[in-house]
Amino acid sequence: MHTRYAHLALVALLLVGCAAVQAPTAPPSDPDELNGSWRLTSGQTNDGNMPIPDDHPITLTINGTQIGGSAACNSYGGRIVAGAGGLRIDSLSQTEMACEEPAMAAEFAYMTAIGRVRELVRDGDELVARGEGVELRFDALPAPPTSEMVDTEWTLETLLTEGVASSPSGEPATLHRRSDGTITGSTGCRTFRGTWTENGEQILAPSMAMDEENCAAGLSQQDQHIVSVTGDGFVPSIEGNALTLVDPGGVGLVYRADE
Repeated sequence: MHTRYAHLALVALLLVGCAAVQAPTAPPSDPDELNGSWRLTSGQTNDGNMPIPDDHPITLTINGTQIGGSAACNSYGGRIVAGAGGLRIDSLSQTEMACEEPAMAAEFAYMTAIGRVRELVRDGDELVARGEGVELRFDALPAPPTSEMVDTEWTLETLLTEGVASSPSGEPATLHRRSDGTITGSTGCRTFRGTWTENGEQILAPSMAMDEENCAAGLSQQDQHIVSVTGDGFVPSIEGNALTLVDPGGVGLVYRADE
């Protein structure tokens, strides 16, 4: 009997000893703390520092288990899946627009890194994404000025392409986003209508229908410029009565509010 009790006591001491030296596990971040839109500020991989072009921001928007954003050139999306080895980013997909360097190199590096992420945590005001040989750090992005944009008639004043500004042609090109989630406008050639939604700092038009008007040769390029920016997703900013829309590729539009 004494031998049996001594054996049990030894087992108990060994278990206590193991528990005493086991490293504590840090609690995961509250999932609600991860929700929002973030901009990549630094990235480390086994290959060194990741390239992050100033004029082609890399962003990450988290909404529950859904993620999306801009990968320097193209938009991307996916979902967060939890597993025994930590979380992973699953079902990654992206658009297939071609951009010039260094945006494409930055996009390739980021999409490779985000696919290796196994942990998402808050570190103060930053969001940190980690995986084997990967650490990505993001700063929070402000929400788009939606309340200042809606229920106002905007008229196109300037087209922006690679930092070069040009004036629009044809009939006045307009834009009207309503608080009910609908959008109407014109390109100076064709009219359009559809719906809009927020995706982090971006505003997207997931459905857009154009009329079947054939544009004159001089208006075709302007028409495609406006459709591309408003349809593919853009980051808006408002200063005074001027509204600027810039897409992930740096192409933009400047509108002015009608008096």
